[in-house]
Amino acid sequence: MTGNHIDILARNLRKRNQYLEQNKIEAYRLYNVSDGQWPIAIDIYKDSAVIHVFDDLRGLNLKQLEEEIKKTVNVKWFFYKDRTKQGISLPGGLPKEVEIIEYGHKFHCNLSDYLDTGIFLDHRETRKWIEAQSKGKTVLNTFAYTGSFSVYAAAGGAAKTYSVDISKTYCDWIKKNLALNGLPEVTNWVYKMDTLEFFTYAKRKGLKFDIIIIDPPTFSKNKGKDFSVQKDHPKLVNAALEVLAPGGFILFSSNRKEFKLRQSALTKCRVTEKKDTYPFDFYGSFPHRCYIIKSPGGR
Repeated sequence: MTGNHIDILARNLRKRNQYLEQNKIEAYRLYNVSDGQWPIAIDIYKDSAVIHVFDDLRGLNLKQLEEEIKKTVNVKWFFYKDRTKQGISLPGGLPKEVEIIEYGHKFHCNLSDYLDTGIFLDHRETRKWIEAQSKGKTVLNTFAYTGSFSVYAAAGGAAKTYSVDISKTYCDWIKKNLALNGLPEVTNWVYKMDTLEFFTYAKRKGLKFDIIIIDPPTFSKNKGKDFSVQKDHPKLVNAALEVLAPGGFILFSSNRKEFKLRQSALTKCRVTEKKDTYPFDFYGSFPHRCYIIKSPGGR
């Protein structure tokens, strides 16, 4: 780490301090790949740094890196995530779980045991926007992961939230995050189901949703079937349109850099790309793309 990079860390922190304090945010990105020559991103979770590695680290002294980070921000623990080998975490600290606050909401994070920590920081502003849209609405959160969108929607006054994820681990995590924020189970339901299977179930039950959130993984495998967001997103969106309430909308997001929405393969609908969803601490990176999808007659 050079002196120039020390200056970058200090400058980035100065830019973020007021925003973090005013909005009660305890987890944020301090350093993006685009900030300098090193192939890393640095996220801060209270007293811990999560370092995402995007390329070969030969030539980068990790102990020196840690010392320079400590000179900028008060952290004690370091965790390395090897993004070149999806699913592999480099050694870098003790097992660590922590509760963080984001816009006043609480989330349980695990910094050591998974490639991802339990919350996608790049969707912070998207979550806040969903919160503002949710009062009195029925909200469906698919591929819900740990339920952060559901927490925001429920806190924003949603009449009811449905969180759907195929993983029991994540369904339990969703319930933990809901409980952390004092959000009752009776109006915030959690389903351990495949998303497409849930859409079939919802259609059979006559359920309709004012807001449907679809933020799928880039690739996954379930019951021997491979899922690719680029190939399979029309199937997801078309199924969601069948259970979308009049006047409602779908928020569709993908973090695949080369993603292209295939509108010609969608049931007749109106699509607008939403471009104000990047938190400013992610500018210069490519975290995701977001689209608002409505039925043809929707306002």
